[in-house]
Amino acid sequence: MMLKFLNGNSKNFLSKLSILEKHRKKLQVNKSTVVKKIIADVKKNKNKSIIKFEKKFSKLKNLNIKNIKFTDKEISIIIKKLDNKTKKSIDLAYKRIFNFHKNQKFVKFKYKDKYKNQFAYYSSAIEKVGIYVPGGKAAYPSSVLMNCIPAIIAGVKEIYMTTPAINKKINPAVIYAAKKCKVKEIYKVGGAHAIAAFAYGTETIKKVNKIVGPGNIYVSSAKKEVFGDVGIDMIAGPSEVTVVADKFSNPDWVAADLLAQAEHDFYAQVILISKDIDLIKNVNKSLKKQIEELPKKKIIKKK
Repeated sequence: MMLKFLNGNSKNFLSKLSILEKHRKKLQVNKSTVVKKIIADVKKNKNKSIIKFEKKFSKLKNLNIKNIKFTDKEISIIIKKLDNKTKKSIDLAYKRIFNFHKNQKFVKFKYKDKYKNQFAYYSSAIEKVGIYVPGGKAAYPSSVLMNCIPAIIAGVKEIYMTTPAINKKINPAVIYAAKKCKVKEIYKVGGAHAIAAFAYGTETIKKVNKIVGPGNIYVSSAKKEVFGDVGIDMIAGPSEVTVVADKFSNPDWVAADLLAQAEHDFYAQVILISKDIDLIKNVNKSLKKQIEELPKKKIIKKK
C-alpha cells in the first residue's frame, strides 16, 4: 500500500478526487443489488437459504440444519485453544468497557406539578438483540464486548450472536468474549444472509428486535435494506479515516492510524491531508515497513 498523491492546488484536483470517491460508490451500488436478492431468498427459504449461501461464501461443506448453531461442547473446545494471557486481556477489557457504559444507563424519574398531575419518564430494554461479529478479514473480540456490554447494562433479556466460520476457522477470542457476555446462542453464519436471518428469523436463527455490529459492504447494505422491519445501530462501513498532519507529526504514528483502518476490508478508504511533502514521503516509507509486520498485509496491499 502506497498513498496516491493528489495535489490540492492543481486545477483538476476535485475531478480526480471525485473519480476515486465514485469508484467505491459504484461498487457499493452493485453490491446492494446482490444483497436484495439474498434477503428475498432468506425470507422465502429460511434455513435452506442460509445453508446454501454459507456453503458458497464460507466454504463450510458439512453445514446443515443441525449444526448451524454452535453447541456448548463446540464452544468449550474452541475456548480451550485460547491462551490465558488473551483471556486475561479480554477480562480486563470487559471490566473497563462495562465501567464506562454503566454511566450511560438511563435514570427514570417522576414528579407532580402544582395541579397534582403526575408525570413520569421510564425506559425499558428491548427483548432480543442480534450481534454481528465479522469472522473473516477482521475478527475481533472487541466487536463482541463493545456491542454486548451496553445491551447487558440496558437490561436486554436475550443476546444472540452470529459470526462466519470461514473455511472452518473461528477466532477463539471471539467465542470466549461471547461466553463471558452470556450470549444465548451463537450461529455459524455471516454476510447479508446472516442479517436477513436476524431480521426475519429462520427455523433455527432467532428473529431479533435490533441488529448491531460491524461488517463488510454486504453486511452494511443488508442492514440498510432491513431497516424498518428491524432496528439497526447505524449504516457503517466500509471503514474509512482521514488524518490531518503537519511537519510536527510523527510519520510512524500517522502510518499506524491509516493501517488500523485499511486492514479491515478491501473497500476501506484512508486519506492523509498534509501540506508537508516530506511528511507524506516519510509516511509512505513507514507504511511500507509496517505492512510487512502485519498479519493482514494481503488485504492492505490490494488498495
